[in-house]
Amino acid sequence: DLCNIDADSGCVDAQKRLQYLLCRFVEIISDSSSRPVVLFLDDLQWADIASITVIRQILESSRSSRFLLVGSCRNDEMSDDHPIWNLISSVQKF
Repeated sequence: DLCNIDADSGCVDAQKRLQYLLCRFVEIISDSSSRPVVLFLDDLQWADIASITVIRQILESSRSSRFLLVGSCRNDEMSDDHPIWNLISSVQKF
């Protein structure tokens, strides 16, 4: 679980560091806020694999009941094998 990695453990890859920081950011903001935190992401049909991976990791690691991710996409602009469909399918199982 990327969000449970110690920041000093040597994340040498910039993408992994960014994923870690984004997970921690969501965790800290959600835990410190007395109100729900909503992250809205638009145009997910343009999301690449790296972005979808970060979104998945944030969702999987978020333990706060005060965090909500809302995404929108134009499904008529996406192929049936677009990676976002896999993310949506896995989120439905949470």
